[in-house]
Amino acid sequence: MVRIDQNQQGFFARFKQHHLYRVVVVYAIFAWVLIQLSNSVFIDFGLSQSAVRVLIVILLLGFLVVVAVAWMLIKPRDPTKLGRWQRLHWKLGAVLSAAMLVLVVISAWSTWRYSEQHPFKVVAWSPGAPAFQPSAGTLVVLPFTNLNADPKLRYFSDGITQDLTDALGENPALRVIAWDTASAYRDTQQNATTIGKALNVANLLHGSILRQGNRVRVTVELVNTISGYQLWSEHYDEQLKDIFSVQDGISGAIASALGVQLAVAPVGRSINPQAYDFYLRGRTAADLYSTADLKAAEQYFKQALALDPDYADAWGRLAHVYIVLNQISDLPHKTAFKLAAAATHKALTLDPNSVQALTALGNIYADTHHLSEARAAYQHALALDPSDATAHMDYALILPYTQALVQDQVAVQLNPRSVIAQNNLAADYVNDHDYLQALVPILAMLQLTPDNIDAAFSLAFVNQQLRHYPEMMSAFDLVRPTTALDKQLAAAGKLTYKSLLDPALRAQAMDTLAHLPAAKLSPNQRYDLIQLQLALGQEHAALRLLTSLCAAAPEDCTDLAINPNFQVLHGNPSFERIARRYTTTTLN
Repeated sequence: MVRIDQNQQGFFARFKQHHLYRVVVVYAIFAWVLIQLSNSVFIDFGLSQSAVRVLIVILLLGFLVVVAVAWMLIKPRDPTKLGRWQRLHWKLGAVLSAAMLVLVVISAWSTWRYSEQHPFKVVAWSPGAPAFQPSAGTLVVLPFTNLNADPKLRYFSDGITQDLTDALGENPALRVIAWDTASAYRDTQQNATTIGKALNVANLLHGSILRQGNRVRVTVELVNTISGYQLWSEHYDEQLKDIFSVQDGISGAIASALGVQLAVAPVGRSINPQAYDFYLRGRTAADLYSTADLKAAEQYFKQALALDPDYADAWGRLAHVYIVLNQISDLPHKTAFKLAAAATHKALTLDPNSVQALTALGNIYADTHHLSEARAAYQHALALDPSDATAHMDYALILPYTQALVQDQVAVQLNPRSVIAQNNLAADYVNDHDYLQALVPILAMLQLTPDNIDAAFSLAFVNQQLRHYPEMMSAFDLVRPTTALDKQLAAAGKLTYKSLLDPALRAQAMDTLAHLPAAKLSPNQRYDLIQLQLALGQEHAALRLLTSLCAAAPEDCTDLAINPNFQVLHGNPSFERIARRYTTTTLN
């Protein structure tokens, strides 16, 4: 008995001297934690339960190896007290550790071979796309299909769709995607859910229109883009003069289907069918936004008004045509605003709630620096139709930077295909010296209108500020001007920016600018020429042209005091006078 006790005492003394109790405890805790984690984590990653069992076997075998290695490598506190059997145990530990290592290697190899033959199914984790959860009151109206054999009648189906979009947008409970954006999905093969995700809307309205003389058949369907289920559908067969009653009926049905309250009860209206046809032609032409198209739109609206002098919407659209023609054509400023003021007054007399006329009224007040009255007109228009992108972007022109930025961001969200909205948003970012952000709307402008030289000038200036010189040089290669004057300006722009890097070209660039017919340039083209003059240090010439620009188109000069394009002129008394007179947009 005494011998056995001594042997036992020697064995446990060995454990104690080599601190093996601590090793065993630490390993046990480690193994327990790892097994607990494997039961949940392995499953989450798609591994089978057999993988957990393999881990447990490995941990048990590893326990023997850890004890043996610790026995060998952790020196005792008093090696001189070890007896013969204890030295033998030391050698035995070495043999055992070697054997256990061999067993672990064989086990690992066997496990690997098994996994090759019976691979575990591993499910890769990824964050995934954000959930599609649009607001319940969001809506897009896709272009109604033109069922007439003549494709030239598409303006008619588009016009009715746009009228319906405008009517729905007047409801504050709905957020309606602008017509220009929705029209990009004409004849699309995408399903409602795909379109809903792209536009972040919960509802989609689509249909078809067939015109036969003065009768119109409209078929319409409302779809929930989240579920893909139809919420409501109907067809109407009415006289063209009653088309507004059809629109009112559709608006009311949609409001009922979506559980929202119409802001204003529908009012029965009738219209001269031919006048309505001219009105739709005029609006289609005005949306194309070129001088020729706008002049054609002017004639269409006049023809509509000749047939129906009390057509308020036609008067409001005509007012807007005059204001835009002032910016992009040779229509003098005084003439344009006199005509716009007369058309606006007539429209508001007939319909005080005409959104187009109220927006035009805001522009007229802003032009004469009656900013309080302009603000009231814009706010009235937006209260009537929160989805009107034009009202948002025009209102922004008289607001401080931070408020203007919000309005322009909303305008781009409502109508990302609007070149003016993208241009104004880019100007906001430039005024805040946020040139990287400005690149996004500028590139959008070029994509929407490849012939837009204004976008090329903006792109060159922004890349110059960012010191992106290769991109600055290639800005004018991205534009495809169509008119002779635009081609001259684009060539002058490319040469001028080249001369900033190669002074040997400076004299040639200055000579090119001198031969540009400044008197024939539109306000937008004059603005581009001023940018080149300032880049070449021709401050006096730039100031003379700026004076005529602001007189011809004050809306182009609303940000003079904060626009980095004119920073070189700060402190110049002549410039400061012009800036004080025309600036309405400030940073504060």
